[in-house]
Order: sequence, then structure tokens, then C-alpha cells
Amino acid sequence: MEYELDEFPVDFSGEVRLFPLPNLVLYPGCVQPLHIFESRYCEMLEDALQDDRLLAIATLLPGYEPDYYSRPPVADAICVGHVVMHEVTPKKTHNLILIGARRARIKHEITPVRSFRRAAVEIIEDSTAANGTVAVQQLGRQLAERCLAATESAEQLATDFREGKITLSSLSDVIAFHFPLELSLKLQLLEEPNAIERARLLLRALDSDVDASGGESKSQPVENISSKRRPFPPRFGNN
Repeated sequence: MEYELDEFPVDFSGEVRLFPLPNLVLYPGCVQPLHIFESRYCEMLEDALQDDRLLAIATLLPGYEPDYYSRPPVADAICVGHVVMHEVTPKKTHNLILIGARRARIKHEITPVRSFRRAAVEIIEDSTAANGTVAVQQLGRQLAERCLAATESAEQLATDFREGKITLSSLSDVIAFHFPLELSLKLQLLEEPNAIERARLLLRALDSDVDASGGESKSQPVENISSKRRPFPPRFGNN
């Protein structure tokens, strides 16, 4: 598994192409295959490939359906991703691999001059939390234990954290991406810059039957969550 963030342009303009999708929240370091066929998004991709290769996954807010082909509201928290692989299919649609690069927040949308949406954004600087502190190690171990209880495929993820190959920030983001948490929580985790706080939020959501006080947890047990988790690697998503 590779969790390194893709290189981000040092001369980033602060403007991004918005790719609005329902029920998808991307995080830095996470990989999302996408299949693009709508003409406006084909134009968006072509523009990105000729420029900085950046696309921002913007999550459509509930109730978007009647306005889908216009400009329905999206969440302010977004993830700017980099197109690392691309192919054109025989039907002239597109398959691509997008890797999350930076957290960001929409400041305002830009008056459209093309068929796709664009926005001015501010990058959310991530507090990665060095692995050497006791608090970080404890949180990381707890998160790894929850994942291993849910799926054996998380063993490499847990090992990479223990060996210092990934940070608590990366560990939290990969878990948040793959587990079927509530959409509002996923967006809260995306917008939160502090890795330790993200890990604590995740632990509260993933905790199983008994909480720290010995009472019954109100969160969904990991066993129930795991049956609906995202596959790894994730499947291609349609626009």
C-alpha cells in the first residue's frame, strides 16, 4: 500500500475545477478510480489534463437530485486531487485515477465560462502529528485495533503505522475513506486539520459495544460497519 501524498503544485493558483459527486468524500493520500462520460465533465477533465491535472471532489448535499444537471449545492469542504492515470475508452469516455492531494475549503464559486464548475478555495493546512508522541501512538494503536477487528485486509495498514511508515493523519484518512461512516461525519473529518482530533472523532464513531466508561456505546459496532465498507482498491465511480 502507498499512502504518500502526490506532489502538489508550488504555484497553485487557488482556483480549482469542481467535480460534484453524491456520497463521495475523498481524502489526501487516498486513491479513487473514476469513469467520466457526461460531456461537461469530459470537458473538465480535458481542461485539467492540459493544465495542472487538478480536480476537486465536491460532495453534493442531500436533495441535489432535482437540480443535478444545473449547479446544486455542494459541501464547503473539498479535497483537491491530482489525475495520475488516464485513458480514453473506445466509446470516447474516460477512465482515470485520482489521488487526493490537499484538504481545501470553498470560498466562493467562480462565474462559469465553461460547462463545468470552478471555485476559489483556501487550502486547509494539515497537522500531521509526529508519530513519536505517546498520545499519537496510543490513538494509532486503537484505530488499528478497530480496523483489524473489522477486516484482516487492514493488517498492512496497521503494520505500516507501527513501523512509522505512515502518520496518524494518513492512517485516519485511509480509514475515514474506506469505512461507511455518516456523510456528515466524513465531511467533518475532511474539514478538521488536526490529525489527533480526527483520530478521536473516528474512534468515537468506530467504537464497539462498550465505551471507556463501561456503558453501552451508542455508535454502530465495527462488525456492522465492516460489512458495508468500501472495497480496497476502490471500484471505478461514475460521474
